[in-house]
Amino acid sequence: MSNYQVHNPNTGEIQEHFDSLTPEEIPAVIDRAHDGFQRWSATPMAERSAVLERFADLVEAEADRLARIIGREMGKPLSDGRAETGTLAKHARWFARNSSDVLADTVIDASDGVRTYVKHDPLGVLLGIMPWNFPYNQIARFALPQLMVGNAILMKQASICPVSSAEFQNLLECAGLPEGVYTNIYLDSSDVEAVLTDFRVKGFSITGSESAGASVAAIAGANMKRSVLELGGNDPMVILDAADVPAMAEKAVRLRLFNAGQVCTSPKRIIVDSAIYDEFMEAAKAVIATIKVGPFDAEGTDMGPVSSIEARDEVVERVAQAVRDGAILHYGGAAIDRPGAYMEPALLTDVGLDQDISCDELFGPVVVVYQAADEADALRIANATEYGLQSSVWSQDVEKAERFAHKINAGMTLVNAHRESSPEWPFGGINRSGYGREESAWGLTLFTNEHAFRIHDAS
Repeated sequence: MSNYQVHNPNTGEIQEHFDSLTPEEIPAVIDRAHDGFQRWSATPMAERSAVLERFADLVEAEADRLARIIGREMGKPLSDGRAETGTLAKHARWFARNSSDVLADTVIDASDGVRTYVKHDPLGVLLGIMPWNFPYNQIARFALPQLMVGNAILMKQASICPVSSAEFQNLLECAGLPEGVYTNIYLDSSDVEAVLTDFRVKGFSITGSESAGASVAAIAGANMKRSVLELGGNDPMVILDAADVPAMAEKAVRLRLFNAGQVCTSPKRIIVDSAIYDEFMEAAKAVIATIKVGPFDAEGTDMGPVSSIEARDEVVERVAQAVRDGAILHYGGAAIDRPGAYMEPALLTDVGLDQDISCDELFGPVVVVYQAADEADALRIANATEYGLQSSVWSQDVEKAERFAHKINAGMTLVNAHRESSPEWPFGGINRSGYGREESAWGLTLFTNEHAFRIHDAS
């Protein structure tokens, strides 16, 4: 039985159901994708660019409608949903305008004088397995560069986002993308292996849980398929000093609570130098009490519901367990007694570095603050994780912050900023956060055949 449905977290109601592919239907879907790849890979780069430019135009024109779709599916406040569509259009335009330069032949200055170059050829059909927290942008980071390369995409979006995932395909085809080149599929997890074992499917990208990533990567490895894993994080936000401590506290709290804390690069461990810790905590307690929790389309909503009632209940229980283990709960952390997946944002301190919330990613609206005795202690806490996605260092002394940043174990480290991504620079992590990179040249060349040519003169 299919689990693809719109289970509106704003109301708790199941509003739509969608049928999954049957195992018998999968080969025909791959047939169409492979046929689409054969045509699309032969399409001139200028025509591919034009499709993405028209796609961006459509996204901008439909921004409000698209935002309302994801608000109903996963609870994202309307203003944030509109912002996501803007980022989606930005991605489309960047790849439309920059891919030809990145994918141009790489000429090698061979020592023997033989003309040598590398072409970046498309591989074929790729499988995307994407999450619900950024329903459009998670797809975009993987799919749009691959479309510019000339690959074809089978997209398995999260089961709670069946409408937005179908809309992504619809807008691409309205923009002129040939049928079969991008296919939204309602695929049960048990049938992923049937897709990846097909020779015509050359690789996959997954953003999701560690267990899902490890499971799919094992299948891909056994079948010699390329892969990229983005598996979340437990990102440190290290605050060494601040000119305005209350303003810094407000920024940190709001960064953490954006999208109800359901962001892989959210600052899940906020580490504050002892010199400003007390003032920071007083301000953080005041700020979190002002956060307005409500439906995605309600006036003034700061934070919508968690993605589902089950996910909300898990977050609430993990907060309660942290308190039982000795953490101090300064605010919130309980379910709100109303229909839907609402909870009070929580503020915790005194969480041990060996406890659950310190060691494992918490995907929900929980602000966790650690006190560091000095810079060395802050670095110790920051690196006390098996993850390694994004991190940040904050200081009025930028050079000091940059020196500190170089010592953090992560795929991305920002100074005086957090939770940033862009098509212009690489996105990805290390260790339990996965491997491989999305975005920019790294994302464009990830699923290409680096085809080397040596052209000798006739003898």
